Parts: sequence; C-alpha cells; structure tokens
Amino acid sequence: MNDDASKHPQTLLITALAGVGLLLFLAAFLGWIVQGPEIFLTMAENGLAWCM
Repeated sequence: MNDDASKHPQTLLITALAGVGLLLFLAAFLGWIVQGPEIFLTMAENGLAWCM
C-alpha cells in the first residue's frame, strides 16, 4: 500500500507559495501597466529615459 500522506503537506506548501508568487507578479505587472506612461514621461522630462 502506498503511503503518500507525507507528500501532501510539501505539495500544498509549494502550491501555496507558487500562488502567492503569481499574485505578487500580477500585482507588479498591473502596477507597471497602469503607472508605466507616467514613469516614462517623468524620466523623459528629467532626461533619464534613454539611460534605461
């Protein structure tokens, strides 16, 4: 009989961490989409846009 009970907490932890990482990535990406033009215009006004 297989005893896979010890693998479930580790799998659950990895899945939860991956989900949290994905949510953080999506939040950062959406923030960049929303604020990106303002950041670029501010950098262009200061002459820093072409240093990126």
